[in-house]
Order: sequence, then C-alpha cells, then structure tokens
Amino acid sequence: MAIINVSAPKEHPVEIKLPAMTEEVKEACEDYMHYIKFILEPAKLEIATTVRKNRVSLHQAFGANLILAHSVDYLKAIRSAAGIKESRANLIKSFDELFAVDGAHISNRKMELIDAVNNALKHIRIKPDRYVDLGDRYGQISFKSLVEHDGRVLCHLEQYRFDYCRAVLLPGLKALSNWNFEDAEGVLKFAMGNIPSSTSDYSSPYDSGDPSEAIDRMVEICSSPCRNCEEQADDCRCSQYIFDGEGGRFEPLHSVSESDFNELMSQISPSYSRA
Repeated sequence: MAIINVSAPKEHPVEIKLPAMTEEVKEACEDYMHYIKFILEPAKLEIATTVRKNRVSLHQAFGANLILAHSVDYLKAIRSAAGIKESRANLIKSFDELFAVDGAHISNRKMELIDAVNNALKHIRIKPDRYVDLGDRYGQISFKSLVEHDGRVLCHLEQYRFDYCRAVLLPGLKALSNWNFEDAEGVLKFAMGNIPSSTSDYSSPYDSGDPSEAIDRMVEICSSPCRNCEEQADDCRCSQYIFDGEGGRFEPLHSVSESDFNELMSQISPSYSRA
C-alpha cells in the first residue's frame, strides 16, 4: 500500500559564511579528501557488498566502524584549522544533526553510538561517565555488543536489538562518502555544515503533473525500501528487532502527503476523485 505522510517538511540550514582558506585549512581539507578516496570510500563499498549478500563478518563490521569513527578526527582537524574551538565529544554530539545521518530509529544518535562501539573495542567496555547520555539510553556498551548472526551483525543493548550495519554503519558511511568534492573549498563547506539538512530526501524522477507517469510513480512509492534497514518489505527483518523496548516494523523510506496521494489516485483513475 502507498504510505501517507503528513509530517511537516524539513527545514534546511542557513548557509554558513566560510572562514579563510589558509594553508593549514587547505592541507586539512586535502587530508580529508585523501581519506575519503583511499580509505573511507573503499571501506563503504566493501562492507556494503557483504551486507547486501548477508555475508558480513564481525571483524569486517568492526573494521568499517573504526574507519568511520576516525573520520570525525579529520573533520575536526578542518574545523580546528578554521578557528573553531570545540571538543571531539561536542562535535560527535552534534554530528548527526550537522551531517544529516538519517533513519527512523536511532536517527539522531548514530555517530555517538559508532564512536562508543569503536571505543568499546579499544577499551573492552566504555566507562559510563564518558558516555553518560548513551549509558542512560543503551546501558553498558562493550566489544561484545556486536554479534555475528546468520550473515548479519546485530547490536545487542539494553532495550535494543537490531541490524547494526544496516541501521547505523552504512547510513553513517554514506553520509560522509557520498560527495563529489572538486576542491578544498567544497570540503570546507561540508566540514562547516553547509550541506542539505537530509541526504535522503526523496526526489522522484517522474513528473507529478504528467498523468501518463502516475502508475510508475505509484509503483515506485509502493516499492519503497525500509527507512531503517533500506531493505524491501519482503526482506526487511525489523519486525524481529527491538528499538527502545518496542518491537520494530517496516517503515517506508519514500512517502507522499495525503493530498499528493489523492491527486495521484485521481490521475490513475478519474473515478477515484468522484468516489
């Protein structure tokens, strides 16, 4: 069935004035471009392939998670060179909002969890006083929080059980690597937060005013993947998982407003508007 979404549209941030492109800033931007091209992007492609085939192993998930977690240090280096004084912890807390890591569940805490899992691998268990907010939400996070099961890597925490690669890791990797930076200025804009408020806003290739494409548009909407795991409805396992103590479910990534849905149905069948 088509999904009706009557929520208000997201607001896009006001463009931020860029700092001067000093040699230090330029070098930091070029470092990040190198990191994306030779480390982050290959890691994303490799883990995405194994996840899609349901053949991901635990060590692969931890490896990709480590690479993603350290990308924050490269972005922090750019912002620091540009004169922004902030701690790494504060940057991570604002990361999801700033860099638009989307998703229906764990939507605004992905990077914090990625960083916590990485530190848990390093320190065996993270100290509760270092991640107070996450501790209150997830409980103890350790290197055993990720578990390989049936070709997937699941995350087991208090009140949570879900596909870690699909719900957290891949969205984070895509948010940082799906950019075609032409030069250091493009990287600086990204690091400063001059990017769209969501990297997953849906834009249909079909003309909403063309009735001849109405059926194609409806098929596209009805075949929407899940917002949490990006799998099709028949493959989605979110109903087997737990989010914040409640059972998960398939939640479509693409949706239309009620008025758009009615207009679309009228284009498919003129009798619909007279019903």
